[in-house]
Amino acid sequence: MGCSQVKPAKSQSRNKSVTFKDPPVDFIEPNPKAAFVLPIQTIRTPENGLYPPKPPKTRRREIIPDDSMFSSLDEHALKAPKSVEGSVETLGRYLTKPAKNDMDKCRLFYRWITNNISYDTAAMFQGKRKPTDVESVLKLKTYAEITVQKISGYAKGYNYNPESQFEYGHATTHSWNAVHVDGEWRFVDCTWGAGNCDEFKKFHFDYHDHFFFMNPDLFIFTHFPYESDIQMAIAWQLLDEPWSLDKFNSYIKPSMKAIEWGIDFVSHLSNVVFTNAVSVFELKSNGTDLCVLNGELLAEKGDTNKTYSYAYKSGPCDYKIVVRPPSIGKYTLRILANTTDDDDAFLLVSYVIKCLSTDGLVRAFPYHWGLWGPIGCLNDYGLTLKDTCPLIVTDTGEIQIKLFTNKEIEASSRLSHAENLVRDSDDYVMTEINGGHLLTRARLPKEGYYKLQIMAKLNDDNYKTIITYLLGSKQMLPVVNKLPKCYKAAREFKCCLLEPLTYELPRNTKIRVRLKCSQNLSLVLKKQTLKVERSDDVWDFVSATPNAGEKFCISGKLINSNNVGSTYKGLYEFSII
Repeated sequence: MGCSQVKPAKSQSRNKSVTFKDPPVDFIEPNPKAAFVLPIQTIRTPENGLYPPKPPKTRRREIIPDDSMFSSLDEHALKAPKSVEGSVETLGRYLTKPAKNDMDKCRLFYRWITNNISYDTAAMFQGKRKPTDVESVLKLKTYAEITVQKISGYAKGYNYNPESQFEYGHATTHSWNAVHVDGEWRFVDCTWGAGNCDEFKKFHFDYHDHFFFMNPDLFIFTHFPYESDIQMAIAWQLLDEPWSLDKFNSYIKPSMKAIEWGIDFVSHLSNVVFTNAVSVFELKSNGTDLCVLNGELLAEKGDTNKTYSYAYKSGPCDYKIVVRPPSIGKYTLRILANTTDDDDAFLLVSYVIKCLSTDGLVRAFPYHWGLWGPIGCLNDYGLTLKDTCPLIVTDTGEIQIKLFTNKEIEASSRLSHAENLVRDSDDYVMTEINGGHLLTRARLPKEGYYKLQIMAKLNDDNYKTIITYLLGSKQMLPVVNKLPKCYKAAREFKCCLLEPLTYELPRNTKIRVRLKCSQNLSLVLKKQTLKVERSDDVWDFVSATPNAGEKFCISGKLINSNNVGSTYKGLYEFSII
């Protein structure tokens, strides 16, 4: 029986109130007779030479391009009046009335069963079963004339533990159906399609289409047929290359959302992963863009409030999650995702991580809800990015990022340390626009990882984070100076400061100032005209700094061909010490 909606531990570092939604894929059935199975007819098997279990030649999408094709049938099944439910005969006649073929009949039964069967979860978890409508439903076969096979076996259910192995001879945990339609066998699981249980083992209806005619190569991830006749059980996998029970035990359990979104798990198919220091998990989506992707690493013992993974889009349909456990030990990795940028995430898959070694002291990553790197609509801002990997590590504490842009945009940036060890961290980052490039400089005063957000806006729009970088500093430097304050007008005039590149300047000292700008400028310092020289678009002047505690502010305005300009605007600011 399906039991889900289990929420993971929440990190105290999260800035959002997050609700994690598990899809209704987690089920357990101590008593397989309690499953909601379709009617059983006498199965035509290899013994009598008819309808042997064989893999279907067509994929589900080929015969069901969109489940909305069943909307009128579903509506008919859901509107079954109470008067026809008084007997199996009248119900069977009502349900099959609009059916044009066997697939329609199966769909009508599936939709009615998943919406109407009562289920006593308390009795189920006690290994008992109280009377339900299952027996009556099984009699619908008389009116359907559909060949149906009931299959029992092992299912990766509600309390599934990757480290607990199914073994031949163990009692089966679930039952489902195969139906013979248009010359091919198809899987149907009314139990898993009906709903799930919450953490208190209370059943909730939560309908899903996916367990109606699911492809065998997906069904096998969670359903393994087992009968006393082993060879026949293997045949009911409906696979050209059947799985062994060992393979079934070792493979991951993709969630229903992962299947719905067409997620392929490229790098790690084993549900238990042994790692030395770092592991990179690779996913591929087929037609679905993920806006949120997170790897939540939960320690079996110890601290679970820090982030030790980051995720980014590595290609048009490719994603990577980098995981670095903080210490030797056992962890659970939950990969969570969403196709929209909101506060909810759905489970894609879970792994058991066994870390055998680490690379010295492992620093936590900054918390970030979503994908690192560029947003999907980066081209709207006239920006191009060749390398989508968000990680940049420095030995010097200095990082410079230069991006080509072909649009008039306003930009800014923010910097934060993962462990909040840097006060006024925004003072260590500066963003300018010059020569068709967006230039961001950052200084990292402390060891560890930082989150750098580059924000931009078009015209009068609001600022939006367009790229999120993960910056790393391998060592704490003895002295790291803050960067000058760069005002909006500097980017508007397309200026780039060459020197000085420190915010704090000594008092009563002559300072050389150089900045690059291809436009005609008039520069002033404290409203005093400066003697400025210009060479190859580099503006150069020398001025004495004021007393300690005062500000050293450079202002400027653009001058047109008639030597007329607008009002002066602040470009850069320094502090005098």
